[in-house]
Amino acid sequence: MTRARRLLGAALLVLPACTAPVGALNPVKFNRPLSHPPVPLVEQGAARATICVMGGKDDRVLAQAVKELQDCIEAATGAKLPVVQDRVQIPALVIGNCPEAADEGLVGARMPVEGFTIRTNAGRVFIVGHDGPVGPKDTRAVSHGTAWGVFEFLERFVGVRWYWPTERGGRSVPKAASLVVQPVWLEDAPVFRKREIWPPMANAWNGTGQQLGPLYNCLRAGNSWPINLVVHSPNWSGVKEYTEGRPECFQLGSDGSRNFQMLCYGNPKALETYLENIAAHFDQGKKAHMGIVGDAVTVSPNDAGIACYCADCRRLWNERGGQYGTASRVLATFVEKLALAVKARWPDKTIVYLPYLNYTLAPEGIRFPDNVEVQLCGMPGIAQYKEPSILAAEQANVDRWAAITGRKIQNWHYSCWPEDKTKAPYHYPHVLKAYYQANRDKLVGSFINGDGDHFPRQHISLYCWMKLLWDPDFDVDAAMEEFCDRMFGRAAPSIRRLLRLQVDGWEKSRWPGGILSPKAIYAFSYPPKTVEQMKQLLARARAEAAGDPLATQRVEYYATPFADFFEEFETVVEGKGARPLIVQKVSENPVISGKLDEELWKLAPEVQFYKHENKREVLPKYPTTLRAVWTQDGVTFGFWMAEPSPQTLVQTVKSRDESMAWWNDCVEIFLDVTGKNQGQWYQWIINPHGVIHDGKGQDTSWNPEGVRARSHIGKDFWSVEVFIPYSIFPEALRPGTNVVWYGQFTRHRMSDGGKAPGSIQENQKMNCKFGGFNSNLADFAPVKFVE
Repeated sequence: MTRARRLLGAALLVLPACTAPVGALNPVKFNRPLSHPPVPLVEQGAARATICVMGGKDDRVLAQAVKELQDCIEAATGAKLPVVQDRVQIPALVIGNCPEAADEGLVGARMPVEGFTIRTNAGRVFIVGHDGPVGPKDTRAVSHGTAWGVFEFLERFVGVRWYWPTERGGRSVPKAASLVVQPVWLEDAPVFRKREIWPPMANAWNGTGQQLGPLYNCLRAGNSWPINLVVHSPNWSGVKEYTEGRPECFQLGSDGSRNFQMLCYGNPKALETYLENIAAHFDQGKKAHMGIVGDAVTVSPNDAGIACYCADCRRLWNERGGQYGTASRVLATFVEKLALAVKARWPDKTIVYLPYLNYTLAPEGIRFPDNVEVQLCGMPGIAQYKEPSILAAEQANVDRWAAITGRKIQNWHYSCWPEDKTKAPYHYPHVLKAYYQANRDKLVGSFINGDGDHFPRQHISLYCWMKLLWDPDFDVDAAMEEFCDRMFGRAAPSIRRLLRLQVDGWEKSRWPGGILSPKAIYAFSYPPKTVEQMKQLLARARAEAAGDPLATQRVEYYATPFADFFEEFETVVEGKGARPLIVQKVSENPVISGKLDEELWKLAPEVQFYKHENKREVLPKYPTTLRAVWTQDGVTFGFWMAEPSPQTLVQTVKSRDESMAWWNDCVEIFLDVTGKNQGQWYQWIINPHGVIHDGKGQDTSWNPEGVRARSHIGKDFWSVEVFIPYSIFPEALRPGTNVVWYGQFTRHRMSDGGKAPGSIQENQKMNCKFGGFNSNLADFAPVKFVE
């Protein structure tokens, strides 16, 4: 049957009052239905049928689906269908596996994993799916086929859509006096079995705020794939037996110290310890100091780049690997050795490996045995796959990892990137569709990593994302059209034009060098003329929705990200609000002592740091100030930090480029020395020891000569001086009177762990109006050289 015929069939299934536009539904398989009269569920506002739930008493997803079914039918028709358990009352909506369904040949266990069937017979609508755990014990993989069938019924026959949380007006339910189901027999199952999305609530880090899990279920977020990992595991920093008795298992700094937060993946002892833990778990039934889920053993380093200086790791180090590849061979070699050992001793077990940060790229010359599966991180954020150069590099990496493993790979994708670097209200549904269509046969699916409630900014993109993970042939253009028509009443035309500006501005623009920067956003994606159009369309939509409370609520929800976007535009393009750093010319460079006690420092204007709190800048509890001076050879930065307990400063990092540097008390410097603020920056982190972590972008293999840093710890403060010579920047705009670079400067306070009475940790910045990561280019400000 052609796709066109399948879609045409969908339009004939219900009475016209309940028919949804077919292009906005997932394509499904239609079979020839049985011949019988239509099944009346509701007639002229009166309930005629009963919802009969068969089994599934412990299935929370199914329970939510049944509740949603009852609520949405009532919202559509005004009739509340009764719900009964484990018995059939005709006419009936029969939900779940049961003898009555089996008599019709409907047995969930015979269906594809997560698959379902919706089939009618005289007086009954059966919704039956493949339910229950998948794979070995404790895999976290579950099939919710029946629940997915219920949500399909709601979409196709009741016309329901879920665009954002229902409490905020995100559910659309068209009105109809009657709900009568014509004879039908359809089947469906997902193309991708991993469709996970995180976080489950708006404030994931403290477990509060808007609950998102129910919305995810309506969008069929799930995971029936039995190979799963425990992210950032193992972490043996708390295992005294290892930190004291096996220090060689941990990352070696350039000064010979051990970083117990990170493993050394080159040392044979780390491999031996891994295997001991695997044996303890599988052979002895003991708790292992590592992530094991079902039959899958995790390899996922702590949340930092690899920076080990032991001889074993250095032999495998790739200085030219760039920000995503310097440590790739170190980790891949470890995984290969581990997989061979596991295959010999536990042939039915799998290694699941998460390439990330500076070990993301697949190295040449590696071929894993057949017991390794990769969950690959899409480091730039999939929204940036709109750029041809980024897409080509990411696709090549997918293909290389698939070749190395000889199997499909899992994705770990980020909805929070590049959301953290710009307030632009971008949407990218066609980018998503192209990616999943191209990789239909290469992927298990995706884990989507958000940060907080990502629906106000990315609603229709996230909606399409979940639909495409179910079936990459989903029509995103039809979905966007339907979204506007359904949700905004008389404001629909204005929102449609606004959404088109958002989508086209992002997807069709091409950035210089494929690099995200304020110029890329505000000169190419959303230039001033487009921003002005957006302001006008939003104002018009508000006026058009007036008098319609539901449409007004939805327009206001849609408008949520635009206030920050317009503010960022004014700051970046119109120069409103950003605090510049004025760099004063002096006759000679300061002596780098860390003390800031020379007279020349008094010539430099002082700038105060702030912290981002509740979407605004506020003064920190522990003040920080910054001054800067320049000469013909270089620029020197001087930081002064109030600190009531300097004796508890966290300063565990003692060697250059250690990956945990930011988790010490530290200051941070970002510089764009081209003066263009186009996303090319250098970074330095300096802790109270004066130890430097430096990088070009995120490439920490960049270690220039001539940079000098020293810290000083006083009675109630600590301070840092950093000299940076111009000679290390081949592309630098040479400083002179009124020459402008761009930069960001930060302080991360970790002293006493924020545990002393009244004490808090703080992340402070020179500019932090827009929050996000310290590298957020929207908060980069002019660094202006003066005489």
